[in-house]
Order: sequence, then C-alpha cells, then structure tokens
Amino acid sequence: MTRERLYLAMLAGWVLLTLTLTSIPNPEFAPSFPGADTLAHFGFYGVAGFLFVLWRRESGRGAAAAVLSAAVFAALLGAVDEVHQRWIPGRSAELLDWVADFAGGTAGGFCAAVAASTIPFLLTRKNQPAPRAVTD
Repeated sequence: MTRERLYLAMLAGWVLLTLTLTSIPNPEFAPSFPGADTLAHFGFYGVAGFLFVLWRRESGRGAAAAVLSAAVFAALLGAVDEVHQRWIPGRSAELLDWVADFAGGTAGGFCAAVAASTIPFLLTRKNQPAPRAVTD
C-alpha cells in the first residue's frame, strides 16, 4: 500500500468514526466543562484536516493548496454533519459547532503542512519540500 493510499484510508476511517459518533441518538455522555462540545468539534475536525493535508501533500499538491482544500473539506463535511444531526433525536444543528469544525479542519491542515516540512518521514522523498538555504 502506498503512503498516499494509507493517508486516504486513515482520513476515510476518521471521517467514518466522526459521522458514526455524531449519529448516536440521545447521547448519554455530557461535556464535563463549558465549551467541551466545541473543543471536541475542533479536535475531531482538526485530525481530519491534518490527515487531509498529508494525503494531498503525498499526492503531489503544494502546501498552500492542500491547506486550502482541507479548509473547504472541513467546511463542507461540517455543514453536512450539522444538517444531518437535525434528524437525530437528542442532537441539533448548531452554527458554533460548524465554525469549530471549519476552524479545527483549517488549523489541523496548517499543522500538517508545518509538520510535513519539519518532519521528513511524513512524506516520501519525491514529495518533500525543497530544503531552505541557510544564510547568515
């Protein structure tokens, strides 16, 4: 399995897990502190954005294009998920949750772009960013 396919499979699995968890009707777990729900949205979509950028970078996209694509992906996926939750008992569609989804996906994507440029083994050699010249 190529690394590109591995990152895509990890992304698909993470999205499936996220959508499965948001489909649980009348969840009995409650946030233990104010803002925990928003933080959970940010974190779950942050991981999705991170994996999305690794997948796109491994497929040959530039860092900026990959981060922008991850932001759009998070916005669309978050919107679909929020609308979908309107029909799940005990769930609701919330604008603040969508904002957290979008922000998390964008932040995760940015972190992946930075990580890929500083941690060489995240991308195969052909997709590594060119090393910067050190000047004094």
